[in-house]
Amino acid sequence: MKSSHRVVASVFLAVAASGLGRTALAQGEGTTDPALQEAKVAFEEAQVLYTKDQFAEAAAKFLDAFDKKPFSSFLFNAAVAFEKGKELGKAVETFQRYLSVDPQARDAAEVKTRIDSLKALLAPPTAPGKAAPDVAVAPVLPAMATKGLVIIESKPAGANVYLNDTTQGVFATTPWQGSLDPKPVRLIFEAKGFKRETREINPRPDKVLELYIAMSEEHFLGWIEVVSNVPGAEVFIDRQEIGAIGRTPYTGHLKPGSHRLWVKRAGYETAQKDIEVQPGTATTHTINLEQVGYGTLNAGSKAGEGGTLFVDGAQACVLPCEQKLKPGDHALRVQKEDMEDYDGRLTVNRADYTTMDVSYSPKPGRGKAWAEAVLSAGFFAGGVFLGVKGNQVKDEIDKDIKDTTKLISTKDSRTTTGKLYYIGADVCFGLGLVTAALATWNFLESGPPSTATFKTTNTAGASPGKLGLAPMDVPHGAGLAATGRF
Repeated sequence: MKSSHRVVASVFLAVAASGLGRTALAQGEGTTDPALQEAKVAFEEAQVLYTKDQFAEAAAKFLDAFDKKPFSSFLFNAAVAFEKGKELGKAVETFQRYLSVDPQARDAAEVKTRIDSLKALLAPPTAPGKAAPDVAVAPVLPAMATKGLVIIESKPAGANVYLNDTTQGVFATTPWQGSLDPKPVRLIFEAKGFKRETREINPRPDKVLELYIAMSEEHFLGWIEVVSNVPGAEVFIDRQEIGAIGRTPYTGHLKPGSHRLWVKRAGYETAQKDIEVQPGTATTHTINLEQVGYGTLNAGSKAGEGGTLFVDGAQACVLPCEQKLKPGDHALRVQKEDMEDYDGRLTVNRADYTTMDVSYSPKPGRGKAWAEAVLSAGFFAGGVFLGVKGNQVKDEIDKDIKDTTKLISTKDSRTTTGKLYYIGADVCFGLGLVTAALATWNFLESGPPSTATFKTTNTAGASPGKLGLAPMDVPHGAGLAATGRF
């Protein structure tokens, strides 16, 4: 990259003082640290050398800047310069110093991986009888750029700093120094008893950005802190429909007067509190949340639509739907026309949220059963008809036997005809019984039962480890209270 493509500069942001309550850069404040000015000069010289591919000299200047002002970003840049100059041992050592100075760095995991990769290049495995490769060969590692530096100071010190909005919690407290991603960002400053201030900045990887904010006192507002036994709960003030203004622990200004607070968190009952705010005062409001006393069943996706849900034998709703269930074991049944029933059980705990997706199994068709039933009826009708005909023949023979004027031969053909009628009736009745049994079986036959899948999460479970900071008063000064879950 040509040196003309990189601009090394220091940016100073300030706002002139005025009687209208605008932020001001106090005379002589934020610009009188000789060590900082010397460190900036060294940083600028290092960046120029870096763009000229004079990496060893650039690394030395970055370390010189660190000696004058121990900002971890200077060490990071020195390590990158050493690596670019193929001095991998020094790069490893300097990266390790960077983590030692700033163990909580946002890129700590990435830097640790980098150290491991560099160590592997320094001592690669070698086959017997083969010399180790020259470590001066350029390492095949992803490119890593130098960092810029952002220095934020405020009057008063200890102001909370938020990035872009307050819903994500406090990012830092002033004074603060470190690196930010090279993209526009909105900084929000809050301090007890002072007006909220905002600034738009555009960090650069090759710049030192100094930001000094003198906040105006806000005596006519009140300062509140809202904390709860469940960190990260949403805080609403006066109107829920406009959305949450932050998460616990929350701090901010409010106009004097009566206000209503709501604190919400999934898996807990919404808590409400009415407060009175006095001008120029600071108050803390502790709002404890209670875990809900029920679990929620979200029954049925689009595929399960139309089924009827029964809980413990009582009809509950038509899918898809939600039902609140008492903790304990529950019998579930889902019925849908032309589909096999689903039967199962669900154990519910407080604050459980369970999704239930039903997969229906169609009932077997009844066409075959109806055909067999009709055929059975036909056989029975035929049997009755043939039986009647046989009885008619028998009655005729009996009548002729009683009539003395008629002579009946033992070889009368009607006897054979009557027997055939009776045999045919028996056969029809037998076939009717068989087909009736088959029809009954097919009418009662069922397919595989419908099934359901469940996914349960406990909405009141522990949230990810998160640290919240809020200002607090201490004797002869001020401090920060930290709350969180790990």
